Amino acid sequence: MPDAPEVAPVGPAAPVDPVDPVAEIDALIAAGDDRAAFDRLRASFGWPAGKAAPAADLPRWLGLLGELAGRRDALGLAQLAGEAVHDPDSPDRLYDLGFALIDAGAPELAASVLWRCLALVGESEEVVCELVSALESALAYADAVAVLGAHPGLREKSFLCRYLYAFDAAMAGRLDLTRQAVPHLAPDAPEHVAMAERLEALVARAARLHGPCGAPDPADLRGWHYVLTGGLLLHQSPYGYDDVMHGRYAWLGDSLPRIASGLDRLVATLRERGPLPPCVYAPPGKNHEIIARALSVLLDRPLAPWPAIGVPAPGLVALYDLAELDPADASRLVQRRADQVLFAHASPWTWDSHVAPDATTLLYQTLVAPWGEQLVVNPDTKEVTPRQPDPRDAEAIAAELVASPRLDAEDLTADEPARWAALVARTWPLDPGPRSRLWAGGPVPSSRFT
Repeated sequence: MPDAPEVAPVGPAAPVDPVDPVAEIDALIAAGDDRAAFDRLRASFGWPAGKAAPAADLPRWLGLLGELAGRRDALGLAQLAGEAVHDPDSPDRLYDLGFALIDAGAPELAASVLWRCLALVGESEEVVCELVSALESALAYADAVAVLGAHPGLREKSFLCRYLYAFDAAMAGRLDLTRQAVPHLAPDAPEHVAMAERLEALVARAARLHGPCGAPDPADLRGWHYVLTGGLLLHQSPYGYDDVMHGRYAWLGDSLPRIASGLDRLVATLRERGPLPPCVYAPPGKNHEIIARALSVLLDRPLAPWPAIGVPAPGLVALYDLAELDPADASRLVQRRADQVLFAHASPWTWDSHVAPDATTLLYQTLVAPWGEQLVVNPDTKEVTPRQPDPRDAEAIAAELVASPRLDAEDLTADEPARWAALVARTWPLDPGPRSRLWAGGPVPSSRFT
Protein backbone atom coordinates (compact mmCIF):
# COMPACT_ATOMS: atom_id res chain seq x y z
CA MET A 1 0.00 0.00 0.00
CA PRO A 2 1.48 3.43 -0.91
CA ASP A 3 2.47 5.80 1.85
CA ALA A 4 -0.06 8.44 2.82
CA PRO A 5 0.74 11.90 1.38
CA GLU A 6 2.55 14.23 3.76
CA VAL A 7 0.52 17.15 5.14
CA ALA A 8 1.32 19.85 7.63
CA PRO A 9 -0.36 18.70 10.87
CA VAL A 10 -2.17 21.16 13.07
CA GLY A 11 -1.36 19.14 16.19
CA PRO A 12 0.44 15.86 16.89
CA ALA A 13 0.21 13.54 13.92
CA ALA A 14 -2.05 10.55 14.47
CA PRO A 15 -0.87 7.23 13.07
CA VAL A 16 -2.84 5.92 10.10
CA ASP A 17 -4.16 2.39 10.56
CA PRO A 18 -4.98 1.13 7.07
CA VAL A 19 -7.54 -1.61 6.78
CA ASP A 20 -5.88 -4.96 6.15
CA PRO A 21 -8.02 -6.67 3.47
CA VAL A 22 -6.93 -10.09 4.69
CA ALA A 23 -8.16 -9.26 8.20
CA GLU A 24 -11.36 -7.89 6.70
CA ILE A 25 -11.95 -11.11 4.75
CA ASP A 26 -11.18 -13.17 7.86
CA ALA A 27 -13.81 -11.19 9.76
CA LEU A 28 -16.40 -11.78 7.03
CA ILE A 29 -15.68 -15.51 7.05
CA ALA A 30 -15.99 -15.58 10.84
CA ALA A 31 -19.36 -13.84 10.51
CA GLY A 32 -20.50 -16.49 8.05
CA ASP A 33 -20.77 -14.06 5.12
CA ASP A 34 -18.92 -16.17 2.56
CA ARG A 35 -20.38 -14.28 -0.41
CA ALA A 36 -19.09 -10.94 0.83
CA ALA A 37 -15.75 -12.52 1.73
CA PHE A 38 -15.35 -13.91 -1.78
CA ASP A 39 -16.29 -10.58 -3.35
CA ARG A 40 -13.71 -8.83 -1.18
CA LEU A 41 -11.09 -11.45 -2.08
CA ARG A 42 -11.79 -11.01 -5.77
CA ALA A 43 -11.61 -7.20 -5.47
CA SER A 44 -8.32 -7.32 -3.53
CA PHE A 45 -6.52 -10.19 -5.25
CA GLY A 46 -8.39 -10.72 -8.51
CA TRP A 47 -7.16 -9.21 -11.74
CA PRO A 48 -5.92 -6.53 -12.12
CA ALA A 49 -5.32 -5.92 -8.38
CA GLY A 50 -3.55 -9.24 -7.95
CA LYS A 51 -1.04 -8.36 -10.65
CA ALA A 52 0.57 -5.88 -8.26
CA ALA A 53 0.32 -8.06 -5.15
CA PRO A 54 3.75 -8.73 -3.57
CA ALA A 55 4.90 -12.30 -4.03
CA ALA A 56 5.40 -12.59 -0.27
CA ASP A 57 1.66 -12.04 0.26
CA LEU A 58 0.62 -14.83 -2.10
CA PRO A 59 0.29 -17.56 0.56
CA ARG A 60 -2.08 -15.37 2.58
CA TRP A 61 -4.37 -14.82 -0.40
CA LEU A 62 -4.28 -18.44 -1.45
CA GLY A 63 -5.01 -19.53 2.11
CA LEU A 64 -8.19 -17.44 2.11
CA LEU A 65 -9.12 -18.83 -1.29
CA GLY A 66 -8.66 -22.38 -0.05
CA GLU A 67 -10.72 -21.73 3.06
CA LEU A 68 -13.61 -20.28 1.08
CA ALA A 69 -13.45 -23.12 -1.44
CA GLY A 70 -13.59 -25.66 1.38
CA ARG A 71 -16.61 -23.94 2.93
CA ARG A 72 -18.40 -24.31 -0.42
CA ASP A 73 -17.42 -28.02 -0.65
CA ALA A 74 -15.13 -27.33 -3.62
CA LEU A 75 -12.67 -29.75 -2.10
CA GLY A 76 -10.49 -30.22 -5.17
CA LEU A 77 -9.99 -26.48 -5.50
CA ALA A 78 -9.33 -26.17 -1.76
CA GLN A 79 -6.68 -28.88 -1.98
CA LEU A 80 -4.92 -27.18 -4.92
CA ALA A 81 -4.95 -23.86 -3.07
CA GLY A 82 -3.52 -25.52 0.05
CA GLU A 83 -0.72 -27.14 -1.95
CA ALA A 84 0.13 -23.76 -3.49
CA VAL A 85 0.18 -22.15 -0.04
CA HIS A 86 2.88 -24.59 1.06
CA ASP A 87 4.83 -24.27 -2.20
CA PRO A 88 4.07 -20.80 -3.63
CA ASP A 89 7.17 -20.80 -5.84
CA SER A 90 6.15 -23.94 -7.70
CA PRO A 91 5.01 -23.11 -11.25
CA ASP A 92 3.26 -26.47 -11.49
CA ARG A 93 1.21 -25.82 -8.33
CA LEU A 94 0.21 -22.35 -9.52
CA TYR A 95 -0.60 -23.51 -13.04
CA ASP A 96 -2.86 -26.29 -11.79
CA LEU A 97 -4.61 -23.88 -9.43
CA GLY A 98 -5.06 -21.24 -12.15
CA PHE A 99 -6.48 -23.84 -14.54
CA ALA A 100 -8.94 -25.02 -11.87
CA LEU A 101 -10.02 -21.45 -11.08
CA ILE A 102 -10.93 -20.87 -14.73
CA ASP A 103 -13.06 -24.02 -14.67
CA ALA A 104 -14.64 -22.86 -11.40
CA GLY A 105 -15.75 -19.57 -12.97
CA ALA A 106 -13.26 -17.33 -11.16
CA PRO A 107 -11.12 -16.04 -14.07
CA GLU A 108 -10.02 -12.86 -12.29
CA LEU A 109 -8.42 -14.91 -9.52
CA ALA A 110 -7.03 -17.37 -12.07
CA ALA A 111 -5.33 -14.52 -13.95
CA SER A 112 -3.58 -13.28 -10.82
CA VAL A 113 -2.33 -16.77 -9.99
CA LEU A 114 -1.18 -17.44 -13.55
CA TRP A 115 0.55 -14.05 -13.72
CA ARG A 116 2.69 -15.12 -10.78
CA CYS A 117 3.28 -18.49 -12.47
CA LEU A 118 4.47 -16.72 -15.63
CA ALA A 119 6.84 -14.55 -13.58
CA LEU A 120 8.44 -17.75 -12.27
CA VAL A 121 8.84 -19.56 -15.60
CA GLY A 122 9.88 -16.55 -17.67
CA GLU A 123 8.38 -17.65 -21.01
CA SER A 124 6.11 -20.59 -21.61
CA GLU A 125 3.53 -21.01 -24.36
CA GLU A 126 1.40 -23.18 -22.09
CA VAL A 127 1.33 -20.64 -19.26
CA VAL A 128 0.88 -17.62 -21.54
CA CYS A 129 -2.06 -19.24 -23.35
CA GLU A 130 -3.71 -20.24 -20.06
CA LEU A 131 -3.24 -16.72 -18.69
CA VAL A 132 -4.78 -15.32 -21.88
CA SER A 133 -7.69 -17.74 -21.48
CA ALA A 134 -8.31 -16.41 -17.96
CA LEU A 135 -8.11 -12.80 -19.15
CA GLU A 136 -10.54 -13.51 -21.99
CA SER A 137 -13.00 -15.04 -19.55
CA ALA A 138 -12.63 -11.94 -17.39
CA LEU A 139 -13.31 -9.83 -20.53
CA ALA A 140 -9.87 -8.22 -20.09
CA TYR A 141 -9.00 -8.42 -23.77
CA ALA A 142 -6.65 -5.42 -23.77
CA ASP A 143 -4.60 -7.08 -21.03
CA ALA A 144 -4.50 -10.31 -23.04
CA VAL A 145 -3.10 -8.35 -26.00
CA ALA A 146 -0.47 -6.79 -23.73
CA VAL A 147 0.61 -10.22 -22.42
CA LEU A 148 0.93 -11.66 -25.92
CA GLY A 149 2.61 -8.49 -27.19
CA ALA A 150 5.31 -8.91 -24.56
CA HIS A 151 6.25 -12.33 -25.99
CA PRO A 152 7.17 -11.85 -29.66
CA GLY A 153 9.29 -14.98 -29.59
CA LEU A 154 6.27 -17.12 -28.74
CA ARG A 155 4.21 -15.48 -31.45
CA GLU A 156 6.93 -16.16 -33.98
CA LYS A 157 6.98 -19.90 -33.34
CA SER A 158 3.39 -20.60 -32.22
CA PHE A 159 0.31 -20.37 -34.44
CA LEU A 160 -1.93 -20.34 -31.37
CA CYS A 161 -0.16 -17.31 -29.92
CA ARG A 162 -0.34 -15.50 -33.27
CA TYR A 163 -4.03 -16.31 -33.52
CA LEU A 164 -4.82 -15.23 -29.96
CA TYR A 165 -2.92 -11.97 -30.46
CA ALA A 166 -4.96 -11.13 -33.58
CA PHE A 167 -8.25 -12.25 -32.03
CA ASP A 168 -7.82 -10.47 -28.70
CA ALA A 169 -6.70 -7.32 -30.51
CA ALA A 170 -10.04 -7.29 -32.36
CA MET A 171 -11.95 -7.92 -29.12
CA ALA A 172 -10.07 -4.98 -27.57
CA GLY A 173 -10.95 -2.71 -30.49
CA ARG A 174 -7.46 -2.79 -32.04
CA LEU A 175 -8.34 -3.80 -35.58
CA ASP A 176 -5.10 -2.19 -36.74
CA LEU A 177 -3.17 -4.92 -34.91
CA THR A 178 -5.52 -7.62 -36.20
CA ARG A 179 -5.03 -6.46 -39.79
CA GLN A 180 -1.27 -6.52 -39.35
CA ALA A 181 -1.30 -10.00 -37.80
CA VAL A 182 -3.75 -11.86 -40.05
CA PRO A 183 -1.49 -12.10 -43.14
CA HIS A 184 1.22 -13.68 -40.97
CA LEU A 185 -0.91 -16.30 -39.18
CA ALA A 186 0.54 -19.12 -41.33
CA PRO A 187 -1.66 -22.02 -40.13
CA ASP A 188 0.46 -25.13 -39.70
CA ALA A 189 -2.24 -27.76 -39.07
CA PRO A 190 -5.61 -28.54 -40.70
CA GLU A 191 -7.55 -27.40 -37.64
CA HIS A 192 -5.78 -24.04 -37.75
CA VAL A 193 -7.05 -23.19 -41.22
CA ALA A 194 -10.62 -22.59 -40.00
CA MET A 195 -9.30 -20.41 -37.17
CA ALA A 196 -7.36 -18.26 -39.62
CA GLU A 197 -10.40 -18.03 -41.92
CA ARG A 198 -12.48 -16.86 -38.96
CA LEU A 199 -10.20 -13.86 -38.49
CA GLU A 200 -10.01 -13.19 -42.22
CA ALA A 201 -13.82 -13.04 -42.26
CA LEU A 202 -13.78 -10.63 -39.31
CA VAL A 203 -11.39 -8.29 -41.13
CA ALA A 204 -13.53 -8.53 -44.27
CA ARG A 205 -16.65 -7.54 -42.33
CA ALA A 206 -14.87 -4.49 -40.92
CA ALA A 207 -13.84 -3.51 -44.45
CA ARG A 208 -17.42 -3.95 -45.63
CA LEU A 209 -18.57 -1.42 -43.05
CA HIS A 210 -15.74 1.08 -42.88
CA GLY A 211 -13.28 0.42 -45.68
CA PRO A 212 -9.97 -1.48 -45.60
CA CYS A 213 -8.46 0.56 -42.76
CA GLY A 214 -11.50 1.64 -40.78
CA ALA A 215 -13.22 0.41 -37.62
CA PRO A 216 -16.52 1.09 -35.86
CA ASP A 217 -16.76 4.03 -33.53
CA PRO A 218 -15.64 3.07 -29.97
CA ALA A 219 -19.25 3.38 -28.75
CA ASP A 220 -20.90 1.69 -31.76
CA LEU A 221 -22.20 -1.49 -30.15
CA ARG A 222 -24.09 -2.58 -33.27
CA GLY A 223 -21.09 -2.02 -35.53
CA TRP A 224 -18.72 -3.98 -33.31
CA HIS A 225 -21.31 -6.73 -32.84
CA TYR A 226 -21.45 -7.19 -36.63
CA VAL A 227 -17.67 -7.07 -37.12
CA LEU A 228 -16.96 -9.58 -34.34
CA THR A 229 -19.86 -12.02 -34.88
CA GLY A 230 -21.34 -11.36 -38.31
CA GLY A 231 -24.78 -10.81 -36.79
CA LEU A 232 -27.12 -7.82 -36.49
CA LEU A 233 -28.25 -6.34 -33.16
CA LEU A 234 -31.79 -5.02 -33.58
CA HIS A 235 -32.28 -3.11 -30.32
CA GLN A 236 -30.07 -1.24 -27.86
CA SER A 237 -31.03 -0.73 -24.24
CA PRO A 238 -31.60 2.93 -23.32
CA TYR A 239 -30.81 2.30 -19.65
CA GLY A 240 -27.34 3.59 -18.85
CA TYR A 241 -26.65 3.92 -22.57
CA ASP A 242 -24.28 6.89 -22.32
CA ASP A 243 -22.48 5.84 -19.18
CA VAL A 244 -22.79 2.33 -17.75
CA MET A 245 -24.21 -0.23 -20.20
CA HIS A 246 -23.78 1.32 -23.68
CA GLY A 247 -26.68 -0.60 -25.20
CA ARG A 248 -26.53 -3.94 -23.39
CA TYR A 249 -28.89 -5.09 -20.66
CA ALA A 250 -27.70 -6.35 -17.28
CA TRP A 251 -30.68 -7.87 -15.44
CA LEU A 252 -33.77 -7.87 -17.63
CA GLY A 253 -37.32 -8.79 -16.74
CA ASP A 254 -38.47 -9.15 -20.34
CA SER A 255 -41.81 -7.90 -21.66
CA LEU A 256 -44.20 -8.72 -24.48
CA PRO A 257 -43.86 -5.19 -25.97
CA ARG A 258 -40.07 -5.55 -26.07
CA ILE A 259 -40.27 -8.93 -27.79
CA ALA A 260 -42.96 -7.76 -30.22
CA SER A 261 -40.93 -4.68 -31.17
CA GLY A 262 -37.92 -6.86 -31.95
CA LEU A 263 -40.03 -9.20 -34.07
CA ASP A 264 -41.42 -6.21 -36.00
CA ARG A 265 -37.91 -4.99 -36.77
CA LEU A 266 -36.85 -8.43 -37.96
CA VAL A 267 -39.96 -8.79 -40.14
CA ALA A 268 -39.42 -5.33 -41.65
CA THR A 269 -35.79 -6.21 -42.46
CA LEU A 270 -36.79 -9.49 -44.11
CA ARG A 271 -39.52 -7.81 -46.15
CA GLU A 272 -37.32 -4.90 -47.25
CA ARG A 273 -34.14 -6.83 -47.99
CA GLY A 274 -35.55 -10.26 -48.85
CA PRO A 275 -35.92 -12.99 -49.65
CA LEU A 276 -38.69 -13.98 -47.28
CA PRO A 277 -38.13 -17.39 -45.70
CA PRO A 278 -40.49 -20.10 -46.92
CA CYS A 279 -41.23 -21.33 -43.39
CA VAL A 280 -40.43 -20.86 -39.71
CA TYR A 281 -38.76 -23.46 -37.47
CA ALA A 282 -38.76 -23.73 -33.68
CA PRO A 283 -36.08 -25.81 -31.96
CA PRO A 284 -37.40 -27.89 -29.05
CA GLY A 285 -38.64 -25.79 -26.13
CA LYS A 286 -41.80 -23.84 -25.30
CA ASN A 287 -40.00 -20.48 -25.27
CA HIS A 288 -38.67 -21.01 -28.81
CA GLU A 289 -42.08 -22.23 -29.98
CA ILE A 290 -43.75 -19.03 -28.75
CA ILE A 291 -41.39 -16.88 -30.83
CA ALA A 292 -41.67 -19.10 -33.89
CA ARG A 293 -45.47 -19.14 -33.77
CA ALA A 294 -45.61 -15.36 -33.49
CA LEU A 295 -43.23 -14.95 -36.44
CA SER A 296 -45.22 -17.40 -38.57
CA VAL A 297 -48.25 -15.14 -38.08
CA LEU A 298 -46.37 -11.88 -38.69
CA LEU A 299 -44.68 -13.25 -41.82
CA ASP A 300 -47.66 -15.32 -42.98
CA ARG A 301 -45.40 -18.34 -43.28
CA PRO A 302 -46.10 -21.91 -42.09
CA LEU A 303 -44.54 -23.31 -38.93
CA ALA A 304 -42.42 -26.30 -39.99
CA PRO A 305 -41.57 -29.23 -37.70
CA TRP A 306 -38.03 -29.27 -36.33
CA PRO A 307 -36.13 -31.96 -38.25
CA ALA A 308 -34.92 -34.95 -36.29
CA ILE A 309 -31.84 -35.09 -38.51
CA GLY A 310 -30.35 -32.76 -41.07
CA VAL A 311 -30.43 -28.98 -41.24
CA PRO A 312 -33.53 -26.76 -40.93
CA ALA A 313 -33.14 -24.90 -44.24
CA PRO A 314 -34.29 -23.00 -46.12
CA GLY A 315 -36.31 -21.12 -43.53
CA LEU A 316 -36.22 -18.91 -40.45
CA VAL A 317 -34.97 -20.62 -37.26
CA ALA A 318 -36.55 -18.74 -34.35
CA LEU A 319 -35.32 -18.77 -30.75
CA TYR A 320 -36.34 -16.91 -27.64
CA ASP A 321 -33.01 -17.14 -25.79
CA LEU A 322 -29.84 -18.29 -27.52
CA ALA A 323 -28.62 -19.74 -24.20
CA GLU A 324 -31.51 -22.24 -24.31
CA LEU A 325 -30.45 -23.74 -27.65
CA ASP A 326 -29.18 -27.27 -27.20
CA PRO A 327 -25.48 -27.56 -28.20
CA ALA A 328 -26.34 -30.45 -30.51
CA ASP A 329 -28.82 -28.25 -32.36
CA ALA A 330 -26.35 -25.36 -32.37
CA SER A 331 -23.81 -27.56 -34.15
CA ARG A 332 -26.31 -28.05 -36.99
CA LEU A 333 -26.43 -24.28 -37.46
CA VAL A 334 -22.71 -23.52 -37.61
CA GLN A 335 -22.93 -23.38 -41.41
CA ARG A 336 -25.32 -20.72 -42.70
CA ARG A 337 -27.21 -22.34 -45.58
CA ALA A 338 -28.72 -20.49 -48.52
CA ASP A 339 -32.03 -18.81 -47.59
CA GLN A 340 -31.58 -19.72 -43.92
CA VAL A 341 -31.84 -17.10 -41.16
CA LEU A 342 -31.07 -17.77 -37.49
CA PHE A 343 -32.89 -15.35 -35.16
CA ALA A 344 -32.72 -15.17 -31.37
CA HIS A 345 -34.73 -12.60 -29.48
CA ALA A 346 -32.14 -12.52 -26.69
CA SER A 347 -28.45 -13.44 -26.54
CA PRO A 348 -26.12 -13.50 -23.50
CA TRP A 349 -23.15 -11.16 -23.64
CA THR A 350 -21.07 -12.26 -20.62
CA TRP A 351 -20.15 -15.73 -21.87
CA ASP A 352 -19.42 -17.30 -25.25
CA SER A 353 -22.13 -19.16 -27.15
CA HIS A 354 -21.66 -21.92 -29.71
CA VAL A 355 -23.04 -19.90 -32.61
CA ALA A 356 -23.95 -16.26 -33.24
CA PRO A 357 -27.47 -15.55 -34.53
CA ASP A 358 -27.79 -13.75 -37.83
CA ALA A 359 -30.03 -11.32 -35.97
CA THR A 360 -30.77 -10.88 -32.29
CA THR A 361 -33.03 -8.33 -30.64
CA LEU A 362 -30.93 -7.66 -27.55
CA LEU A 363 -27.93 -8.61 -25.42
CA TYR A 364 -28.42 -9.46 -21.74
CA GLN A 365 -26.58 -10.79 -18.70
CA THR A 366 -29.58 -12.20 -16.77
CA LEU A 367 -32.99 -12.72 -18.37
CA VAL A 368 -36.49 -13.62 -17.15
CA ALA A 369 -39.13 -14.37 -19.79
CA PRO A 370 -42.45 -12.49 -19.37
CA TRP A 371 -44.33 -15.79 -19.26
CA GLY A 372 -41.81 -17.43 -16.90
CA GLU A 373 -41.65 -17.43 -13.13
CA GLN A 374 -41.58 -13.83 -11.90
CA LEU A 375 -40.91 -12.10 -8.60
CA VAL A 376 -43.78 -9.74 -7.81
CA VAL A 377 -44.53 -7.36 -4.96
CA ASN A 378 -47.69 -8.10 -3.01
CA PRO A 379 -49.56 -4.75 -2.96
CA ASP A 380 -50.96 -5.42 0.50
CA THR A 381 -47.98 -6.89 2.36
CA LYS A 382 -45.25 -5.30 0.18
CA GLU A 383 -43.46 -8.65 0.30
CA VAL A 384 -41.71 -10.06 -2.77
CA THR A 385 -43.16 -13.42 -3.74
CA PRO A 386 -42.72 -15.72 -6.75
CA ARG A 387 -45.42 -15.85 -9.41
CA GLN A 388 -45.80 -19.17 -11.17
CA PRO A 389 -45.08 -19.46 -14.91
CA ASP A 390 -47.91 -18.86 -17.36
CA PRO A 391 -49.65 -22.26 -17.71
CA ARG A 392 -51.11 -21.52 -21.17
CA ASP A 393 -49.78 -23.30 -24.23
CA ALA A 394 -47.36 -21.71 -26.68
CA GLU A 395 -50.07 -20.92 -29.24
CA ALA A 396 -52.10 -18.85 -26.76
CA ILE A 397 -49.08 -16.88 -25.53
CA ALA A 398 -47.91 -16.30 -29.12
CA ALA A 399 -51.32 -14.87 -30.01
CA GLU A 400 -51.08 -12.45 -27.08
CA LEU A 401 -47.55 -11.54 -28.17
CA VAL A 402 -48.70 -10.69 -31.72
CA ALA A 403 -51.50 -8.50 -30.35
CA SER A 404 -49.31 -6.82 -27.73
CA PRO A 405 -48.61 -3.08 -27.81
CA ARG A 406 -45.09 -2.22 -28.86
CA LEU A 407 -42.38 -0.35 -26.93
CA ASP A 408 -43.03 3.34 -26.43
CA ALA A 409 -40.68 6.06 -27.65
CA GLU A 410 -38.82 6.26 -24.33
CA ASP A 411 -37.68 2.63 -24.62
CA LEU A 412 -36.45 3.21 -28.18
CA THR A 413 -34.31 6.30 -27.55
CA ALA A 414 -31.03 4.39 -28.00
CA ASP A 415 -31.98 2.57 -31.19
CA GLU A 416 -30.34 5.06 -33.58
CA PRO A 417 -32.57 4.42 -36.64
CA ALA A 418 -30.23 6.12 -39.14
CA ARG A 419 -27.23 4.05 -38.03
CA TRP A 420 -29.37 0.92 -38.03
CA ALA A 421 -30.57 1.58 -41.59
CA ALA A 422 -27.01 2.16 -42.80
CA LEU A 423 -25.82 -1.08 -41.17
CA VAL A 424 -28.61 -3.13 -42.75
CA ALA A 425 -28.02 -1.60 -46.17
CA ARG A 426 -24.36 -2.64 -46.08
CA THR A 427 -24.74 -6.12 -44.62
CA TRP A 428 -28.12 -7.79 -45.29
CA PRO A 429 -28.83 -10.38 -46.51
CA LEU A 430 -25.90 -12.33 -45.10
CA ASP A 431 -24.00 -14.63 -47.41
CA PRO A 432 -23.93 -18.41 -46.87
CA GLY A 433 -20.88 -19.63 -45.00
CA PRO A 434 -19.62 -20.41 -41.48
CA ARG A 435 -21.26 -18.58 -38.60
CA SER A 436 -19.01 -17.17 -35.91
CA ARG A 437 -19.38 -17.99 -32.25
CA LEU A 438 -21.00 -15.29 -30.15
CA TRP A 439 -18.07 -13.90 -28.15
CA ALA A 440 -18.47 -12.50 -24.65
CA GLY A 441 -17.83 -8.79 -24.22
CA GLY A 442 -16.00 -6.72 -26.80
CA PRO A 443 -14.54 -3.24 -27.32
CA VAL A 444 -17.67 -1.41 -26.12
CA PRO A 445 -17.63 -1.63 -22.29
CA SER A 446 -20.65 -2.52 -20.16
CA SER A 447 -20.94 -2.99 -16.42
CA ARG A 448 -21.08 -6.66 -15.48
CA PHE A 449 -22.75 -7.81 -12.28
CA THR A 450 -21.52 -10.86 -10.37
